[in-house]
Amino acid sequence: MKESFPEFTNPPRLMQSPESVKPRPTGFPEARQEEGVSLSAILNGLRKYWYASVFTTALMMGVIGYVTWKQVRIYRSAVQIAIDLKGGNSFAEKLAGGVDSNGQSEDRTIALETITQSLRSRSMIEQAINMIPDPKMRPSVGQVLAGLAIQTKPDSNVLTVSYTSLSQNEIVTVLNALSKVYIDYSIKTKKARTNNSIEFIESQLPASRKRLEASASQIEQFRIKYRFVDPATSAGALDGYRQGIVAKINESRSVYYQTQKQYEELKKQLASVGLSSEGNLSTTMLTQDSAYQELFKQLNDLELKYNQESVRFSSENPLVVSLKEKRDGVLVLLRERAQQVLKRQVEDSELTKGGISNFGNNLAQNLANKQAELETSLVAQTAQAQSLEAVYQQVQTQIAQLPGLQKQYTEMQREYQIASQELTAFLQKVQELKIVNAEQVVPWRLLDPPEYPNFPVSPDVPRQLGMGAVGSLLAGILVSVGLNKLDDRVDNPDSVKAMTGMPVLSLIPRVDDLDRSSSMRGGTFLQTAKGKNKDYSYWSFVEAIRTLALGIGLTSDREEKQAGKIIAMTSSLPKEGKSTIVFHTSNTLAELGYRVLLIDADMHKSSIAQLCANSPLFKREDCDIEDGLSDAIVGSSNWKDLIKVSPESQLHVLFSGKQTVSSIVLFNSPRLIRLMEEWRKEYDYVLFDTPPIVGVSNTRLLSSLVDGLVYIVSLNVAQKQIIDRGIDIISSGKTPVLGLAINRVENHHSGYNKYYQYYHASHELHEKNDKSKLLNPEQQGVEVTSIVDRR
Repeated sequence: MKESFPEFTNPPRLMQSPESVKPRPTGFPEARQEEGVSLSAILNGLRKYWYASVFTTALMMGVIGYVTWKQVRIYRSAVQIAIDLKGGNSFAEKLAGGVDSNGQSEDRTIALETITQSLRSRSMIEQAINMIPDPKMRPSVGQVLAGLAIQTKPDSNVLTVSYTSLSQNEIVTVLNALSKVYIDYSIKTKKARTNNSIEFIESQLPASRKRLEASASQIEQFRIKYRFVDPATSAGALDGYRQGIVAKINESRSVYYQTQKQYEELKKQLASVGLSSEGNLSTTMLTQDSAYQELFKQLNDLELKYNQESVRFSSENPLVVSLKEKRDGVLVLLRERAQQVLKRQVEDSELTKGGISNFGNNLAQNLANKQAELETSLVAQTAQAQSLEAVYQQVQTQIAQLPGLQKQYTEMQREYQIASQELTAFLQKVQELKIVNAEQVVPWRLLDPPEYPNFPVSPDVPRQLGMGAVGSLLAGILVSVGLNKLDDRVDNPDSVKAMTGMPVLSLIPRVDDLDRSSSMRGGTFLQTAKGKNKDYSYWSFVEAIRTLALGIGLTSDREEKQAGKIIAMTSSLPKEGKSTIVFHTSNTLAELGYRVLLIDADMHKSSIAQLCANSPLFKREDCDIEDGLSDAIVGSSNWKDLIKVSPESQLHVLFSGKQTVSSIVLFNSPRLIRLMEEWRKEYDYVLFDTPPIVGVSNTRLLSSLVDGLVYIVSLNVAQKQIIDRGIDIISSGKTPVLGLAINRVENHHSGYNKYYQYYHASHELHEKNDKSKLLNPEQQGVEVTSIVDRR
C-alpha cells in the first residue's frame, strides 16, 4: 500500500486562483497584502536602480548648478538708525504719547508707519539721489523705491533701512545718501516747531518795524506842526508865552497912549503956527508911494514875528536873530525909499507913513519933524499892538487846543510804545528760539554704516545648492523607487511571503560563479579531513542549503514512520536556480546519512547532468550517458542500472534520459507510479527536479504523485504575476506545499547571513587552533545517522 506523506500540523496555505476561489486550509495565516512605499522598498529600489538614481541626481545637480551660475546676482546691504519718538517736537512724539494697559505705546505702530511712509516719499528719495556726486551712479526714483525696504523691530526704536540692487557700489552709495537725508530729516522734524516760530516772527518783523517808524514819524511831524515837545512842557511854555505877550501888549498900549498924547499936543502947536497934519506934504508923498507902502508892510510883519518869537525864545535864539536882521534890512530899504521920494536925507526918526514936512522956519520945521516922528511912532506902535494882539489870539487858540493835542499826542505816544515793545519782543523771541535750536542734540543717529555686500542675497548659492542637492537626491530616490515599482519582479523575501502566505524554509543567498567555488567542488556538508572544502567564501550558501535540507527532513511526522518521502522542487520560471538548489540539497541530505535519490524530471531542459559533470562528486565520464528517467518509465532499462552514485556523498542520481515519447505520456504512465513505490521503499528521500510549473504541464502531473512540494522563488527574476499564476496552479492540486525556498537573497535581506559569516569565522579559528578536532565522522568515530533516526 502506498504510504502518503504525513500531514503537517499546520499545512501551508496557498493563494486563491483567480478562476475558482477556494478557501485556504485552516491553521496558516492569510497572505498579507503588499505594503506601499516602505523603507525596505526604497532601499531595494536604490540597490537595484542605483545607476538611474545616480544619473538623475547628477543630472539635476548639473542643471541646478548651471541655473544657479547663470542667475543674476542680487546684492543687499542695510543700515540701522536709532530714532527718538520721545525727545522731540515732531508729530511722531505726539503719536507715541498714548499707552495701553500693557504698558505699550498704543499709537506706536501709527507713528512708525507715518515715519516709514515719510522716509519713502519721492521728495526725500530725490534729495538722496541728488546728493550722489557722480551722475552716472544716480539711480531713478523708481529703482530706489523698488529696492528700498524699511523695517522696525517690535520692542526697539531702531529702523533697519535696506537696499537691494544689482550693483554693489550703488547699494553703498545710495544707503550713505539716504542715511544723510534721514538724519537731516530728523533734525528738521525735531526743530520744525521752533523753525516755524522763527519764520513766523521774522515774517512779522518788517511790518512791526514799519509800524514803529510810522508812529515815530507821526510824533515828529506832530511836534513840528504844533511845536509840541510833550504835554507838560508845552502847557508851561504856552502859559509863559501868553503872559509875556500880555505884558508886551500892556506896555505897547501905555507907550501908544503917551505917543498919542504927544501927538495931540504937537497938533495944537502946529495949529498955533498955522500948520495941519493933513497938509503935511511929506506924509502925503510917502503915503502915495506904493513901494514905500510895501516895504512898510513888510516891516510891520517882521516886527510882529519878531515880537512873537522874542517872547518865546531868548534874544540869542537863531530865529530871533534872523528876524531882527530881516527887520533891520527892511528898515534900511524903507529909509532909502523915503530918501528917494523926498529927495533928501531922512533919519530913522523921520520915517513916517505919509511923509516929512518941509517948512520955511525952524520952528515949523521942528514941529513938522516932530509930527512925522510921532506919526511914525504911532503907526509902528499900532502895528506892534496889532501883531501882539494876533500873537495873543494864536496863543489863546493853542491853549484852547492843548487838551485835544495832549490827548492826541498821548495816543500817538502809546502807539509808539506798543510798536516798540512788539518789535523788541519779536527780536528777543527769535534770539531765544535760535539759542534753543543751537542747544538741541541730533534726535536720530546712525548705528551701523552700510557694509559692502560681498555675497549676493539672490541667488543664495549655498542654500540653493544645498536644497538642490537634497532635491536631486530625493528625485534620484523617487526615480529608483518608481522604477522598482514599475518592475514586476519580486525583490525581497517579505514581498514573496506577503504574496504567497507560505512558510519560508530557507533564504538562499546570492552567490556568483557558484560552480567555480572550491567549497562546492569539495562538496561535503559535514567536512572531511581530506583537505576539501577549505574555501569558506560561500559558507552562507552552504548554511542556507543545510537549513533547507533540515527543513525538508523536519517536515516528517514525529510519531508516524515513513518508508520514504518523495518531494518535488519547482519554480515559476526557468533560470531561478532550481536545479542547483535541488542538487546541493540532495547532496547535503546524503552527507547527513540519508539514502537520497535525485531525479532529473525536466525533460525539456535537463541541468542535473551538467551539474554532476562540473562537480567533483562525480566523474565526468559517468555523466555523459543519455539513459535516464524516460528509459526507466518506458521499461527499456532497469532503473537501478541507470543510477549514478557519488563516491563522495553516496548521492544517487537518475538523469532525465532520452525523450522518445511525450513527457505528458511519461508522467501519466502507471509505470511511474510503480517506480515511485519502489523508490519510496529503497530511499529515505526522493527529490524531483521538475520543470517550471507555469507553462509546462509536466510539473502539474508530477505534483499530484509526490508527497510534498517545495516552491523556489528567485528574487529579481520571478515576476509577481507569474508567481501568482504558479500559486494558482499549485492550489488547484492536493499536494501539500512544504514551503518556500527563496533564492538569490542579497545580504541586506537576511540577518541569517551575518550569523553564517560569524559562525563560519569562529569555526575557521577553531580549525586553525586544533586541526586534530576536525568534524570528520570517520576519524572521530562519530556515527552519522539520519535526523529521523536521531529523533
